[in-house]
Amino acid sequence: MNNERETILSGPVPSTLIRITLPSIAGMLGLMIFNVVDTFFVGRLGTLELAAISFTFPVVMIINSIVFGIGTGSMTLFSKAVGNHNVEEERLLATSSLILGVSLSVIVAVIGFATIDPVFRLLGAEDELMPYIRTYMRIWFLGSAFMVIPMLGDSILRGLGDTFTPAFVMLTSAVLNGILDPLLIFGIGPFPAMGVAGAAVATIFSRAVTAVVSILIQVFREKLIVIRGLSLKALWGKWKALFHIGLPNSAIKAILPIGTAIFTSILARFGHEMVAGFGVAAKIEGVVLALFNALAVTATVFVGQNLGAGNTDRVRTGILWIRLYVHIVGIVSAIVLFFAGSKLAGVFNDDSLIRSTAATYLMIVPIGYGLYGCGQIGASVLNVYHKPFLAGALSLFQIGVVAVPLAYILSSFIGVNGVFAAIVTSFVAFGLLSYFVVGRETQKSLSSKRSSLRGLATDPVKS
Repeated sequence: MNNERETILSGPVPSTLIRITLPSIAGMLGLMIFNVVDTFFVGRLGTLELAAISFTFPVVMIINSIVFGIGTGSMTLFSKAVGNHNVEEERLLATSSLILGVSLSVIVAVIGFATIDPVFRLLGAEDELMPYIRTYMRIWFLGSAFMVIPMLGDSILRGLGDTFTPAFVMLTSAVLNGILDPLLIFGIGPFPAMGVAGAAVATIFSRAVTAVVSILIQVFREKLIVIRGLSLKALWGKWKALFHIGLPNSAIKAILPIGTAIFTSILARFGHEMVAGFGVAAKIEGVVLALFNALAVTATVFVGQNLGAGNTDRVRTGILWIRLYVHIVGIVSAIVLFFAGSKLAGVFNDDSLIRSTAATYLMIVPIGYGLYGCGQIGASVLNVYHKPFLAGALSLFQIGVVAVPLAYILSSFIGVNGVFAAIVTSFVAFGLLSYFVVGRETQKSLSSKRSSLRGLATDPVKS
């Protein structure tokens, strides 16, 4: 990985960013393909099954967001350790993250299994949907370790600058899931027809492969996992550092699916077809959001390593180029979804109401994608500056101050479209506020870094 590190620290900025991002895009798309493939095949079972899966989506995303937030903390701290060439710190962070992942998976399984009914009743799930929801979520919670461990492992590898390996593993797992889904859902060949349960089993089995591979890579290829000599004091110290950045980031990542859960409960008042249509649109939208997530990973790795190495000019230049890429993705995706949204929605289900709901969403909401993506990039940059609570405040503003209140108000006057209008308004507000806050914090952080470097240069004892 030394070549990757040198490229990040000294290569041409525009091409270096693309080189880091492309594998991440493939990996993020692999993650989204999981959801899209599940939705496609479950949609063939019927409207009830599709609506049930749509109800599970925000809950699964909230849990994933918590883990992803901790992973962001790992990646942020790890990238700065790499920039400082601190190998011992890298090993301690990787080992601490793996142990934390195992612990989190046990907690998720116990709490999740015990709260399925009250949580989904609260979201507005009808009695006829609950059997499907219980079946899917029970299997998902039992296999939660296979969801948690690879997410944290991938964050460590990305912090090293290796975005290719996580992408390759994730795409392989997505292909395996795509093969198993029809076999287990419909009972093809020797496999039993398991329906919704088949989708859950296919997902867990495919993710189990990524979990095993992730651990093997960290142990044998990178030699990052070192249990011998690890003290509880050192472990707790790293956990506190991970939680300092990770928990606010978990809140950041969880805010959007929490908002999605609230939007789902609002849409449930208009019928389960609306919920299913919203779920289909969310799966399609997830492909675009995967591109933004990939660029957010790039921002963390590039800014983190260069800030750690004292390359302040590259930090500022990198942020400008990443924002440019985000706006290009936002504009192109908005145009494509405006004209092709209805056809894409029809691939998942041929119910006219489901299709029209999804198509309407994909005509309205993508207008704000570019600014939303800049908000996501801003959150990643603020994490590197060790301002995770400020990043969390931006996301809370988007959902809690703008999107949710506005959705309740507008849905009372213009129905389902009011929810969609509230979402796009929140995207725009989020991005604009992020521009201001990140610009201010970048100036502060880079000035502080330059001052510390000048201090080291003039003080022979410190240097």
